[in-house]
Amino acid sequence: MRVTALSRMRKSNWLLFLLFFTVGAANAHKDRILSVQPDGLIPEIPASFGRASLNIKGLGSAAPMVQFRIGKYLTDLPSCVTRLIRTKSRSDIRVTGSWYHDEKTVPYYVDVKFYDPGYDRGRWGKSNYSFLFNLRNAQLISITRFEADRSGNGGAYTTIELPEGCQVSSSR
Repeated sequence: MRVTALSRMRKSNWLLFLLFFTVGAANAHKDRILSVQPDGLIPEIPASFGRASLNIKGLGSAAPMVQFRIGKYLTDLPSCVTRLIRTKSRSDIRVTGSWYHDEKTVPYYVDVKFYDPGYDRGRWGKSNYSFLFNLRNAQLISITRFEADRSGNGGAYTTIELPEGCQVSSSR
């Protein structure tokens, strides 16, 4: 009798575990890879957000120009921010986004990763600066630095704080 009760309890715990795992997997998602056309247009973003574009000029210079626009909203990153970017080629930029998750957890967003020059495309860990923009109003949400370790199998993330007097402005 005791073995049967214990067996039922294990079975019931196992079913609970599977239920939580399935619900968690259903809510998980991956960012969608986005393309940026030569004119800056990002065609994969739904029209309901408005026309989306990412304009980048001067890669490899001391302070490239980066503008993100969604509909009537525009964010121009100032040189005190863009001086962080080490990327020298458009092929070393990756743009992803998400607009199909629970917006209460994190706003819908576009993430622009600028990889450091000389990174190995075959390695998992690639040093970069990541700029996260709000998909509803184009505001900069955060800047993150990922510094890959020498093995390329890991690294460390650091949230970048803006220097004093450096302000990112968004406009309509």
